[in-house]
Amino acid sequence: MVRCLTAPRRLLGKKIGGLCIALLLAIHSGGAFALGPSQQAAIDPGAKAEIAKLETYLNSVRTVRSSFVQATSNGHVAEGTLYLSRPGKLRIDYKPPVQLRIFGDNSWLIFVDEELREVNQLPIGATPAALLLQDNIRLSGDIKVQRISRRDGVVRLHLIQANEPDAGQLIVAIAEAPLGLRGWTVIDAQGIETTVTLIGPTINGNIADRVFVYSPPSWINQGPE
Repeated sequence: MVRCLTAPRRLLGKKIGGLCIALLLAIHSGGAFALGPSQQAAIDPGAKAEIAKLETYLNSVRTVRSSFVQATSNGHVAEGTLYLSRPGKLRIDYKPPVQLRIFGDNSWLIFVDEELREVNQLPIGATPAALLLQDNIRLSGDIKVQRISRRDGVVRLHLIQANEPDAGQLIVAIAEAPLGLRGWTVIDAQGIETTVTLIGPTINGNIADRVFVYSPPSWINQGPE
């Protein structure tokens, strides 16, 4: 049975192999990934040209295939493989001991939990994945660049929701020379940072449509053992 979850908090505390399944995509509801007051720095008006350049780059990224390492500031680490095809297609396969696969389309994320033999479905708009999967990424309007930071040849776009500037932050990391997507970080309400680092990503390579097709597992109607 596939469960449709309209309240993301039901997933936030769920453990898969000792890890919360919300880590990679930082599922949120309301203020689930929050900013502190000290982070509310205005963007330099002179950075508009750079923002436009990075927006153009992000829109040029139509597919991504990459291994990844996912780490949180409270010590959890996981690895896996990510497939992304814009607009709207996503697949994430975690490596053992995490027994989880995630499939995404334009509307939903489907979480296949092999350990608990459960399948849960969540609106994709409840995660920052919605930004990365849009056909046309805009760093203005509903999403705004709060500030830009740099470290070790990587520029980081600190993004907030325009209508809820205190509600949360998504940080997208892009290598500067040449431009290249390197990952992202989300900060949650407790101040825990979840950072996804892409390892050897292939950008704009061919990914077969079948990779993104969700097939119900054989145990779908059997329930937990």
